[in-house]
Amino acid sequence: MIPVMDLEAIDITYNQWMRACIQAEAQAVESEDVLTVQRNAAIHGRWDLVYNLSLIAGLETSVLIDANGEIQIDWGSPGRVPLRPPVGMMAPFQVWVHTHPGFQAYWSGTDKNSLAIAQGILSSALVLGAPGIKQSRNIGPENIQSIAQEGPLQYWTEEEVVPWDRWYTQLQATPVEVIA
Repeated sequence: MIPVMDLEAIDITYNQWMRACIQAEAQAVESEDVLTVQRNAAIHGRWDLVYNLSLIAGLETSVLIDANGEIQIDWGSPGRVPLRPPVGMMAPFQVWVHTHPGFQAYWSGTDKNSLAIAQGILSSALVLGAPGIKQSRNIGPENIQSIAQEGPLQYWTEEEVVPWDRWYTQLQATPVEVIA
């Protein structure tokens, strides 16, 4: 697990966090405790909390935020969680975040397929792994290092993994705007 700090700053109490951790450990990932903490973490861009719950559960999780700030949370298996926008969510989607609990942050074949399919309706994507966060932004083929040289993945940036401690320092320097 990575260190969890400043829960109070995003209106999560220590008791709420502990209840969510206990539920995640039991893989009760659809419990109100887990979903409430995960949703609140997503609103504030606290991907460390989302990753830790995934790691504790041993399951991949996905957070999708639509154009109106609506949040969809899905849980998958230890090795897969799909990008699955539900009916009623508004494109373009702001961000798709998913986890690789205990493993590297990289774009798997399944992830690349999801990015290719979502190329016209998704602005950015994050994969959360043991060493940190890997981001890709959908910005077009503008002299960038991209995931692929051709096809829809040429529009997605290929960025380095940001270690958790550096990510947290950057978050403190430039807090995430609350999604509403």
